[in-house]
Amino acid sequence: MKDRIKYLFLYAKSYNSLVISFFLFLLVNGLFICKYTSRLNINSTLIVLMYVCGIFLLFFFPFKKIVGERNKKKNILIFWLTALLIIIGILIAHSLINPFTIQVDRWSAIHNFIDALLRGEYPYLVQTHLGGYGSPFPFWQFLHIPFYLLGDVGLGMLFFFIILVLSLKGILKNYGKAVIYLLLLFLSPAFWYEVLVRSDLLYNFIFCFVIISFIHKNHLVIKQNYYLMGTICGLLLSSRLTIIIPFAIFLLTDFLEANFKEKFKFLLAASSAFTLTFLPFLLKNSSALLFFEYNPFVLQTRQGSFIELIGLTILILYFGLKSSKNISKQMYYTSISIVLFVGFTFLHRMITDNFSESLFSSMYDITYFNMALPFIIYSIVMEFNNKKVNIVFEQVDTLD
Repeated sequence: MKDRIKYLFLYAKSYNSLVISFFLFLLVNGLFICKYTSRLNINSTLIVLMYVCGIFLLFFFPFKKIVGERNKKKNILIFWLTALLIIIGILIAHSLINPFTIQVDRWSAIHNFIDALLRGEYPYLVQTHLGGYGSPFPFWQFLHIPFYLLGDVGLGMLFFFIILVLSLKGILKNYGKAVIYLLLLFLSPAFWYEVLVRSDLLYNFIFCFVIISFIHKNHLVIKQNYYLMGTICGLLLSSRLTIIIPFAIFLLTDFLEANFKEKFKFLLAASSAFTLTFLPFLLKNSSALLFFEYNPFVLQTRQGSFIELIGLTILILYFGLKSSKNISKQMYYTSISIVLFVGFTFLHRMITDNFSESLFSSMYDITYFNMALPFIIYSIVMEFNNKKVNIVFEQVDTLD
């Protein structure tokens, strides 16, 4: 009995990161289920419970048989079939839903920006189909020009999903892990919400996830590649400011190891790349870019405050130093940092507003939690295949 208790304790301890990542996955997706089933007069608690039970059963039974190379040919087939199924799902969703009927304007913030840009108008003064203003920074807007020319900026989701699919084998080392990654994405209501409303938020961070994995795989470091690394960071920052969370955690130790000259060149390249993307708009209408009430800088920072900034800085420094150069830990701590940052921002705002609105009201955009999803799923996949976890799992199973 004592041995069983001992091993069960080790089992729980070994699964610590996996349990937290699994909890974050269910939390993010559970929020979407609760918010949108409650509007249909359906028992959202029951639906969430059924979802949790379903994921739990899949996770601890079929998934365990998938991981590894023993079923390599079968895993390759499942991987590409799952990818194809998701691609078909995206295409069907986009073909059936008229974007102008959607009460989310992230897609038109990009579409109307590019439309105005190509017509010679100042794009940051153009409103979305819901009367708002676009917040994405220039680099992200420019990346969507090919999709606009093809007739639908929503194709960005399809494009960056394909980029993810083509990268997963290299990132996760084998098709078994890649299958689980795609299956968890496929089973995420949060992912399909992004697809249905043509939102670019999730795939912005999928792109970030792929770039960080590329940097890690190719052993790019600030000490030797300061200009390249700085340019990459500057351009990615010219999509959304929150991109700084994963990059700061990933590069903190690397940055501290560089000497002063290398740090300076890296920061110079990053700031130059970021600034150059704004230069055409600054030269054409500096007052609209910098002083307009709804300029992109205001829109991307209005959700937070100085308190949240301090909290985020502490999270980045703590987790960046704690994870050192371990990519699995960096992804894991990135997911925790994003969820904590968004959650604390919402909580602080609720307290300030005396809880006048619930979390599921239009005042709070829970899609910001989706920024963590690519990193959460990575952490689940990697921790699920952790050798230490598997050894303990086998030891518990062999006890009488």
